[in-house]
Amino acid sequence: MSVTYTNIGKLTIYSVEGPKIEVVAMYNPKELSLDKSTPWTKAPNSKGNVPDLEFTSAEGRSMSFELLFDTYEIGGNVHLMFVANLVKLSMVRNPDGSEEEKRPPKVGVKWANGALPEFLGVIESVGTKYTMFLPDGTPVRATCNVKIKEASSLSFKKGS
Repeated sequence: MSVTYTNIGKLTIYSVEGPKIEVVAMYNPKELSLDKSTPWTKAPNSKGNVPDLEFTSAEGRSMSFELLFDTYEIGGNVHLMFVANLVKLSMVRNPDGSEEEKRPPKVGVKWANGALPEFLGVIESVGTKYTMFLPDGTPVRATCNVKIKEASSLSFKKGS
């Protein structure tokens, strides 16, 4: 029996606020990591070899994955077509605007078919490696490592 994957939805990263920015993966990531940590601190009055622990606060999950973008066949600039918008989702929306705009936007990650639950947060990092170029120097293949930190609400902390 053969399996057909024609109905697999593509991963999409999109802005939840501010100008609409959407990056649809050309290929779904081969791996996706979701990490959840729970911070505990050692109580100041610990005695002996086994410490007393105190729960201090909740930490959000973090998601990381690698995306491959390839525009070789059409000769398009992979940076302009995909990478630039992905990076834009990690940049301050408007440094001179309202307090709400002095930070990067909240983003969502979803699959078109709903295979995994939607993930809401902020982009923590985007690392890009360009791996193929046309003879004129146009980048046509890129790999992007993306890390997203879960968040329910966001704010901008004013400098002192």
